[in-house]
Amino acid sequence: MIEFNRRKSENISFHENEVKLAKTAMDKLRTTIEFFYYLMEYRDKESFTMIMISAENLLLKVPLKKWKRESDVLIEIDPVLNVYVIISQSTDSEGGKRFAEILLSNINMNGGEGTYCVETDIASTEHSIQEIIFKMVEKYITIKQEEKYNQVHIAYMNEEDIPKEEELSYFSDL
Repeated sequence: MIEFNRRKSENISFHENEVKLAKTAMDKLRTTIEFFYYLMEYRDKESFTMIMISAENLLLKVPLKKWKRESDVLIEIDPVLNVYVIISQSTDSEGGKRFAEILLSNINMNGGEGTYCVETDIASTEHSIQEIIFKMVEKYITIKQEEKYNQVHIAYMNEEDIPKEEELSYFSDL
């Protein structure tokens, strides 16, 4: 007789809705990032930054359109969960962190709560597009599971870049 052992939900690293979020992010971001990789490799364009953000009590689509620069690309990942990604061209990690701080501040001032934010700096094409997206989504899922909201979290591409203690560039206890 064959027995099937089902894992209990606490043994699963990611729940179904989190895996679906990762798949949706991959589907919606891949082509845009491929274009930026092309610009980096063949047009000598600089780095870019991605910010994955969500909030409660404030629909983000309209305000994010107002707050982003004309050269930033806003991508709706999941309108029901209110998850968006902003890709900022020619932006280094420091500029990306500062922009994420401004977004968090604006969201809080406009009634948003429970804002989850992950910033990722892409300085070269050494990592696969899939790896970049999954690292960012994995960090986003982790901070949501740990309820680390109203803070800018960094998804580092290289293990050696990760500080011993997580550096938070913005914190609000709203």
